[in-house]
Amino acid sequence: MRLVILAILLLSQASTVGAYEVPTHQTLTAVAGRRSVADEVLKERLGVDGGLERAVRGQQLVEWLAQGARREDDLLRFLNHFHNPLADWSAAGLLGSVGQSSVLWGQNTTLSGWSWQDVRQSYLHALTNSGQSDREASLTKAFEGLGRQVHLIQDAASPGHTRNDPHLLYNYESLVDQIRWQDQNAFTAWLAGSPDIPGVPDPGWGALDNDPRAPIATARLTDSDRYLGSNPGSTMAALIGLAEYTNANFFSEDRIFTENDVDTLKRFPYPNRSSVIDQDFDVSVNGATVKRRYLVKTADGATGYRLATVGLLRDYQQRFTLDWTRFRESPALDEAVYRDYAQRLVPRAVAYSTALLDYFFRGNVVAFGTDRSFGLANNSDEAMDGTFTLYYDDVSDARRPVPGAQWTRALAPSGFVEDLSVSTPSNPPPKEAGKYMLVFRGALGNEREAVVGRQVFIESVLVAHLIKRSDGTPHRGAAIQAIDRQTGEILSSTVTDQDGRAELTWKPGRTVLFIPSVNFFPMYWAGSSTFSSSIEGGRIVQPTDLDAQRQVTIPVPLISAAWPERIEACTEKPLFAHQPSGFFQQSVPFSEGLLDFVSVMYRANLVTFIRDDNGQETVLCGADTHAGCTNPGVGFIAEDVNRVGQVVGRLVRDMFSRHVRQIINEGGGEPVESICETEYSEVEVIPVTVAEE
Repeated sequence: MRLVILAILLLSQASTVGAYEVPTHQTLTAVAGRRSVADEVLKERLGVDGGLERAVRGQQLVEWLAQGARREDDLLRFLNHFHNPLADWSAAGLLGSVGQSSVLWGQNTTLSGWSWQDVRQSYLHALTNSGQSDREASLTKAFEGLGRQVHLIQDAASPGHTRNDPHLLYNYESLVDQIRWQDQNAFTAWLAGSPDIPGVPDPGWGALDNDPRAPIATARLTDSDRYLGSNPGSTMAALIGLAEYTNANFFSEDRIFTENDVDTLKRFPYPNRSSVIDQDFDVSVNGATVKRRYLVKTADGATGYRLATVGLLRDYQQRFTLDWTRFRESPALDEAVYRDYAQRLVPRAVAYSTALLDYFFRGNVVAFGTDRSFGLANNSDEAMDGTFTLYYDDVSDARRPVPGAQWTRALAPSGFVEDLSVSTPSNPPPKEAGKYMLVFRGALGNEREAVVGRQVFIESVLVAHLIKRSDGTPHRGAAIQAIDRQTGEILSSTVTDQDGRAELTWKPGRTVLFIPSVNFFPMYWAGSSTFSSSIEGGRIVQPTDLDAQRQVTIPVPLISAAWPERIEACTEKPLFAHQPSGFFQQSVPFSEGLLDFVSVMYRANLVTFIRDDNGQETVLCGADTHAGCTNPGVGFIAEDVNRVGQVVGRLVRDMFSRHVRQIINEGGGEPVESICETEYSEVEVIPVTVAEE
């Protein structure tokens, strides 16, 4: 007999024995996908613009999900879509031995090709494969695989698939698909409806004991092993497998009141005769309203809906008080019954499908800190124990592991690890500096080979240590900036602390360091203790410039202008002083009651600094110059700090001074003796050199 049934199945293919029809599966799956966290994970955690609506390899990801639900019925795969929750899983497939139980098939890593573990592997490849096209192909394969997993869950909301019923002719699934395209309002209401028990499925399903034959917790969405055939009330708990709920509360076409069937493959204890009462309903037949009697389920689990029509012999049996066990009155399942079924089973199919997708994307890991002090945190509700690896995309979109950025850690829920170090990759350089894909692989709760991804942005930080070149002491309070060489953008700006250190964010391979005014003029670090006045001459900081503490030490020459000044013989003071106008006075004891008094008046009428390298002239402050004059030191440029001790230009000065030396009384009054009184007025040209403090 089973061989005959199998032959019929092979001839009929999926068009007659699949659970929900293909378009229905696609719709249910797309709805579940959009209700799940998948879209949020794609957008917020993985950085996939558009989320489920993102087109990859010709169609949106939500369409790949629906395509998987459609293709799972291809060829003879549908033979593995049955699960009898009252049988041992090894014999819970169609008719006990025709095909494999759907809970085992969904995790069959040998035959299925689309097992949960296979889908996880595709997801891992989507996050880590080198080539962009390979990553995209793996992403679409992962979503197609999830659609196939969802298909198996939805089949558990089809009575025939839980009651060993091939249901070859018109059946519940046919009706649902018919309503889908003939009565869209009703179908939409089913999709939008909630399961008859709030909170279904209870999240606790993920923590139920696993079965080593199907160790992934998703098997418990189908069968929690809580309904044993004698306790139909358990199927109204939120924590129940979908196949258990369906098996105990609904009939399939050839499994109606089979609690006493001699064939153990057809014998199901519930629903049974004690589960129902007769009740008349108004129905429309060819436009006329007539009474039709139904068996309404009032006990033993779910209640309040038409379970079947009353058989044609029911009146005869009741009139003559015949023993109903002596004949078959043949209740039937009509459209009204199927509609009542769908009102309960379709919302559950969507809810359980959503739960499966949420379970796949449940892992949540975050990163914090900078590459100098980096940390990871487990934001999941389950412990994570495995390997965390950072990847980056180079300029050719090839994804590469970041050298040295792999850590094996065990993190409890809300647990974290910090003080990790990341060496920012530079060969080849990243396409977008600071952008990474963090991938976890390992145990997530009870799932041993879970995969979690997270796009993270990690600021790269260096420490600029400014010291005085002359003695190595810290150069404190100096402003310094990190500037993007390509765009000119100021990436960060700060001031050195008491140790001469400043922490700056930077982009490796494109950052120069800029000191705005340490020597009264702007300069870019050009390497070692050399500097440049233009960004083009600045050194792009390389990772090799940093020590183990990610610090680059920059010896800064603190320079000033120097030029020779003659000493006036009588007063022994500089003949001229570079001041627009100024006075100098000094008194020292000469003898008892007398002082040696020196007084000098200086004036610089006009001063011009002329550079030797390019002839550029700068008018400096003098008595006859306007208010916008500048200090002589400003005449230097950044390159001058590289020429300490060298002549860099000339001062052309029109100078005046008056020197007086006298012997005076301590108490004042007229001078006792005038030693000298001389005035000097000259136009001179003197060399200017760079002096280091």
